[in-house]
Amino acid sequence: MNQANLGKFSYGEGKYLYSEGALRHPQEYKKQNGLYVETASLAPLESTNWILYGGLEYLNSRKEEVENNLTYGINEYGSPYYFFQETTGLWNHQNYNFEVSGANSINSKLTLGGYLNYDTNFYFRKTDTRNELTALKILAKVALSYKLNQKHILSLALSNEFFKTDSELGNKFPENNTEATANYYLNTGLGSYIKNIDNGFESKRSIPNLQLQWLFKHNNSDLSIESSTGYGLERWIDKNIVRVEENDELTKYNFFRERLNIYYNSYKTNKLVALSLNAEYLKGKAKVWDENGAYYNQNFTSTSYRVKTEGNILFYNQFLNKLSIGVNYYNKKQLDLNYAYQFDYQYLEPEISLGINKKLSQKAAFFTDLGVLYHLVLDMEHDPFAANNIFVDWIGNKVANYTDIDTFNVNTKIGVDFALKHNNKLEFSITGDYLKATSLSSSEVSYFSKNEDYLSLVAGLKLYF
Repeated sequence: MNQANLGKFSYGEGKYLYSEGALRHPQEYKKQNGLYVETASLAPLESTNWILYGGLEYLNSRKEEVENNLTYGINEYGSPYYFFQETTGLWNHQNYNFEVSGANSINSKLTLGGYLNYDTNFYFRKTDTRNELTALKILAKVALSYKLNQKHILSLALSNEFFKTDSELGNKFPENNTEATANYYLNTGLGSYIKNIDNGFESKRSIPNLQLQWLFKHNNSDLSIESSTGYGLERWIDKNIVRVEENDELTKYNFFRERLNIYYNSYKTNKLVALSLNAEYLKGKAKVWDENGAYYNQNFTSTSYRVKTEGNILFYNQFLNKLSIGVNYYNKKQLDLNYAYQFDYQYLEPEISLGINKKLSQKAAFFTDLGVLYHLVLDMEHDPFAANNIFVDWIGNKVANYTDIDTFNVNTKIGVDFALKHNNKLEFSITGDYLKATSLSSSEVSYFSKNEDYLSLVAGLKLYF
């Protein structure tokens, strides 16, 4: 906040969300509708060197036809752990997200800052197998910036992200269910899972993180280079185990993540040129508790790479006010050591977008953003090898089939903003995102067709005050 020289602002926003389609990840929803509200404010504290920011978000949505995923919405960082069951489910989801941050200029060279994010999710699965899943994430960060001279600023930040879930499962099947479809399972890899589990589980994850940044300012340009290093541990705990001699931590997932972000901005009289490079490396290893041997057996590894580069030109007070081009590369390798089950894939995503702004009157202006992205699968290997079980049939084959699809994505935002009294502004917008398959998987059995697509729409109203 101190480096960006942001001006005082406040806004409130409301959105209606709708999405539907068959061309989606097999463990995601086919249909969603919901309401989202947000308010945020940034302002300096009078007679002090403090800058304060606060924001509050609320989401209430309904998600339909989620299958083989009883731990909806909480899988991150390459973790293999989630509950699954073949029966399709209906979810209600509520999210409360609160964040606050502040920066204080101690003197002309030293700035201290802090950030706190409290994010709570409530997931309720209402069909057949019920699941009251609650998730809490708390992210706390402290930072220090030191201005060496007019050109160089060094910054350091320490943070920790704590994440906890609590899941209560219960079956209420009305009819026609076999033992296999009625059971729920804890997935622990590719083809590896724990069956006949009890209904009370919680997971805990902690990620300490170190960020370093160098900011260089020269004439009408600046260069920022930032590294972020984190190490995380995720554990799944059976709450039904209460005896001291028994181990209640059934699984462990350790991962290392490194990020590199480079940003360059050149400020001209009539435009801003912004270039960026973002890279991420993530490596994780999973272990499962062996009751017979009383030790943790490593059974799963995951490694991923991501590199994204982008160039933007912002034109001031022009009809064409934005032009952007970028490309994203992603590579992921997963291996289950129990079955030698391998799932590797890599893809490339070139993208181009532009923005238009047209003044309609003294108090109204029209704007639109249009973007096109092509998802090109470079390679996909799916080899269950020795695995021949329900995971392959219910999940593995379908996910691999979806991952091997090339897609064409068009996204647009159209809106009008109105100038109000006292420098206030009202903005109305409609955002659309359309996904269409261009090339299907070459496997013998296809779970998707070229006729299938996915559409997302968001209507929003935003007031700046």
